[in-house]
Amino acid sequence: MLLRIFLSFLLLLSFQTIPAMAADEKPSRQEVRKFIRDRLTDSIQLLDKHFRVPETGQYLDVVRIGEKDQSNLPSSIAATGIGLVSLAIGDALGVVDDAEAKAIHTLRNLLNQDQKSGFKIDRSQNGWYPHFVDPYTGETRRASEGKYSTIDTALLSAGVAIAARYFSAKSYTRGKGESRVFLLGGQVVGRVRWASAIKDVDRGLVHLVFNGDEETPLDRVFATPFDEYAMLPCIAKRGEQLAGRQGRAHDLFTKHYSNAKTLPMNDFRGHPVIGKRNGSFIAHFTHLFVYYYCNDINRQGAYRASLRQMAEADRKHFHANEKDLFPKHLWGLGAGAEIKFDENGKVRYSAYGVNHLGKNPNNTASPAIMAGLAPVFNRRDDNDPILDLYKLWKNRTCVYNHEGIEFLWRCSARNTDLKVTRVEAVDFSTYLLGLAGRDPAIGMAFFRHFNL
Repeated sequence: MLLRIFLSFLLLLSFQTIPAMAADEKPSRQEVRKFIRDRLTDSIQLLDKHFRVPETGQYLDVVRIGEKDQSNLPSSIAATGIGLVSLAIGDALGVVDDAEAKAIHTLRNLLNQDQKSGFKIDRSQNGWYPHFVDPYTGETRRASEGKYSTIDTALLSAGVAIAARYFSAKSYTRGKGESRVFLLGGQVVGRVRWASAIKDVDRGLVHLVFNGDEETPLDRVFATPFDEYAMLPCIAKRGEQLAGRQGRAHDLFTKHYSNAKTLPMNDFRGHPVIGKRNGSFIAHFTHLFVYYYCNDINRQGAYRASLRQMAEADRKHFHANEKDLFPKHLWGLGAGAEIKFDENGKVRYSAYGVNHLGKNPNNTASPAIMAGLAPVFNRRDDNDPILDLYKLWKNRTCVYNHEGIEFLWRCSARNTDLKVTRVEAVDFSTYLLGLAGRDPAIGMAFFRHFNL
């Protein structure tokens, strides 16, 4: 009995005496590699075990952190896209069981080929999907009723392409020929008439959403370069290339997106950052989706250099003066759940928010954005975001736990003890993508090889 009490005391003492990581302390190369792999594995497991709906293979738009009951939550087709990417990466690392079979199940339901599941999803005449659907039935959710989303179809297609090409390459190396994932994925992506989303080639305008069977575009609602819809022209142009022709999508991309040096740049405290031509900035997930999914852009040194500038501008947004009101290693401007404050600094509620340079009224920081920017740095850089993430992890800053899986996610830079209650799959995706881009077994070569 005395021995048990003594051992319990030693265990308690050991937990109490673990020091926080010093600001100037640097981890070893092995520690960094282990950190990246462990966090990447955790993010894959979170998507596979808690976002994925086993009955249909669709992925939830959000997960309520710490809750077992995730019923009545919608599926997002963009979330299903990142789910398919996670299956490919998880298979490559050997951390997801039956990943290829899971991908096939997901794709069959997206194509309404699984009669047993009861899932049936609507598509427009030009192949566009609605954004939000019921993950069990495929019925369009109220927020998307009668509407088809061009950008969410593009994000789904990017994930489909990576999974299709990865599993097909794996199948060929085993002498089995083309993977079924590739055949099904081709039906998902190939049915979209991408050029139908183009409103005006010369002005670079793209439709955001179509209404009804007639695919009526919303009046005066369209995207302009450079914003969240930059993904769509890239995929549309690639679709024309695969079809052996050059059309409006090729012209749009060439004129407005093909040269990173001519993209609209806006200055933020001495750092040139890609933004809109009207001088405004955009959330950084926009830049990152193009980086991971569009080879014609991410291969350009000028674009990678712009992301490094953006990372430094992001840091300055949080740490602009010597007072350094926020934790030194915490930054990241993105989107997702955040703690909202009133004008007196009192907590009001938690809700969805989109932040960018010059606009972050609640001082929300996003480790997912930090991770997404990590591949444009390396460990020899003192400002490597991975080192910041490592210190956040060691100091238990912005660390969440859902059903035993831990991950870094958005929190209040004003008070990091204030935690949000939801994690959104698409906004979380840059955490997965960035860690994968820095893992030696995956790296950016994975994306460049398996993208469309």
